[in-house]
Amino acid sequence: MKKITLLFMALILSFTSYAQFPESFDGGPNLPAGWVEFEGANGLGTTWSWSVNDDADYAVIRWSEILPAGQTAEDWLVTPLVAITANTNQLTFDMTDFNDPDFGSEVTVRVSTGSSQTDISGFTDILLTIDELDTNGGGFEAWSVDLSAYVGSSIYVAFVMENNDGDAWGLDNVDFSALPACLDPVVNFEDFTATTADITTNFVGNFDIEWGVFPYTQGSGGNTATITNSDNYQITSLTPGVSYNVFVRQNCGTTNGTSDYVEVLVGTSPDLSSLPYSEDFEPEPNQALLVNFGLSFVNTTGSWNYSQDDLTDGDTTNDFAFDGVAYIFSNSTFTDAAADAKFYVGPFNLTTSNEYVFSFNQRTLSAAEPTRPAKDIDIIVAPTNDGTSDTVLDMFDDIDNTNYVTRTSTAFTPPADGEYYFGVHDRTGLLTGVTLANSVFIDALSITSQSLGTNEFDQNSFSHYYNKNNKVLNLESSNTIMTNIEIYSLLGQNVISKTLSHTSETIDVSNLNDGVYLAKVNINGNTETIKFVKN
Repeated sequence: MKKITLLFMALILSFTSYAQFPESFDGGPNLPAGWVEFEGANGLGTTWSWSVNDDADYAVIRWSEILPAGQTAEDWLVTPLVAITANTNQLTFDMTDFNDPDFGSEVTVRVSTGSSQTDISGFTDILLTIDELDTNGGGFEAWSVDLSAYVGSSIYVAFVMENNDGDAWGLDNVDFSALPACLDPVVNFEDFTATTADITTNFVGNFDIEWGVFPYTQGSGGNTATITNSDNYQITSLTPGVSYNVFVRQNCGTTNGTSDYVEVLVGTSPDLSSLPYSEDFEPEPNQALLVNFGLSFVNTTGSWNYSQDDLTDGDTTNDFAFDGVAYIFSNSTFTDAAADAKFYVGPFNLTTSNEYVFSFNQRTLSAAEPTRPAKDIDIIVAPTNDGTSDTVLDMFDDIDNTNYVTRTSTAFTPPADGEYYFGVHDRTGLLTGVTLANSVFIDALSITSQSLGTNEFDQNSFSHYYNKNNKVLNLESSNTIMTNIEIYSLLGQNVISKTLSHTSETIDVSNLNDGVYLAKVNINGNTETIKFVKN
């Protein structure tokens, strides 16, 4: 009789542990059996409630209240006690955020192996933090949590929403199932150079890697490599300024096989080893990342963004490129803070024996008005691209030109040989009463250099002018012979290379397409770099 009673009790325990899962909350508006909800320790939370989603099943929704400054609410929803075995060592659920932005909230998934379902102090293991989900009601995202560390234990799982300004989150389809024998890795693109890209995985293991030039499909005959007992890998011998599709899977050996391939997009910076350098932001078919343009960003208030005109919509009022369709812009109009957004291009290897000029084309969205600010920008140079070591070369205040103009920096002579970045800082000041946005647009940038030269060269004067009627570029050097000229398109292509031997030269450019060009003129071992427009 005693054995029968024990068997009956074991069956009851098994039923109460697993009968609720998978839990789709279809039985609302009441809590499912065995679940509990409560406020955090500060008592500022409210309760979870139920709503019907687009699929007509109930999801758990949390509508929180706006709180006084400096206060944070916690709202807890805790599962029944669950015994974790090899068949229940993975937690899966769907979640969404119904507000955009998310108002400073986050959801954490916590575990307690203690005896109390409502003792907050027992939930010491935070296994997952979800913030900035911003699905804005657009659909639930699937999440999974590895519970293999708890096999042999019984646990409570808590979904804890923390917020300080009101928000709404949804939870659905909570389940416990067997963790796959060979896990899919999480792969991140960590770092890059002109010829390398670094990736990391979320755990140490053995991995198969395959990659190819963007757009590349796994299994199409690209390059392959393996990671052995590590969580990082550097892909080498890549082409400068190119994106790559990289596919990574865990290799668990002959017994457990392999996971699915996980894809990550990586890229390399352009070849910045020689000047002049120019960039018009028009992507090549194998470019999908801004690192391919040599760009990096530091944004505190506002941000620089990349965009392309739509030339097919019949609306030219929202087209802003100087040439082509691509450009970058900063839209920083705030009523509570000055703009503070920077972009950098580089790094370039500069020497103290040369001076360097950074130029670009710039316009604004609109002229200034009483309720729309004029833009303020600085041209900067720095040995790093983290915003901490900038030197301001030029300041432009209250710019409101709606047509493109060329902005050219003061010549920069490095204080020491080394790597440097050039950039632009949007520092538009705080203005009260602002209600209309304004933006600054930048396109077709270039960096040029010229030697500081010798006394003879310093005394030499050099001039140039383009003759539109004859389609020729005229060059004049007062007392020093010119030895050669190289002309580059804004894409960096060498379109003309010619030996010179006089102080006065005429260069036929009639075969070139109309547009902006850079020319490097060698004058007795020194270089003059000029820009001209062929039209």
